[in-house]
Amino acid sequence: MTEPVRGLMMETAGVLYDATLWRRELVRLLARLEVPAMYPAFFERWDREYLIDVERGFRQFEEAFQAFLLSAGLTWGQIDEVEAFARVQRNTCEENLRPLPAVGAALAALDKRGLKLVALCDACQGAAAIEQKIERLGLGGLFQKVVSSFDLGAVRPAAECYAAALAALDLPAEEVAFVGCDRRSLEGAAAYGLRTIAVHGEEQVSADARLESFAEVVELVAEWSKPECVEASS
Repeated sequence: MTEPVRGLMMETAGVLYDATLWRRELVRLLARLEVPAMYPAFFERWDREYLIDVERGFRQFEEAFQAFLLSAGLTWGQIDEVEAFARVQRNTCEENLRPLPAVGAALAALDKRGLKLVALCDACQGAAAIEQKIERLGLGGLFQKVVSSFDLGAVRPAAECYAAALAALDLPAEEVAFVGCDRRSLEGAAAYGLRTIAVHGEEQVSADARLESFAEVVELVAEWSKPECVEASS
């Protein structure tokens, strides 16, 4: 039997808000500097080989970013310019943080339905800083807990990330769905026994449900929780 969905764990970056703005601006600067860089390919190695250690609390962001730029073939003069530009762009993005369309209303509707919500984040900061970011998004009070990779020392798709979020929800895996946009995160959630919902995901992302808008999560959860759907899967 497939149980009704009583809890959701979800990514924040890319699901609740756009985390790519500073990266896109940086790629434009690199083009002006005649450094070959395309989005998102340029940042794939940054994420895989450098950012992962920052998000596990093993390296400082600035040191890792400098090492990445050096490995990408930039001169020290270019690195100084890119670092200063990136710092300003990241700060600007933080100051102007806004939720993606329909996110606030959908989360409020899920909360009204009694669903437990946990934010599961791969982040360069601990949970307390992410909670402040969620407050700035106008989404405070909607999540039972925030779980950060920085505190865990592990990033998705490591099983301990989903285990920590599941413990915060205090629900069995069969009653929880994972909402995300990252392919590896969704695959890790599925391997852990969670139902998966891809929102704003790329074409190659595989999930139990693929949605164009976060607003559709409310209807999907309601559908999955209907008695006839639960009984039909028995």
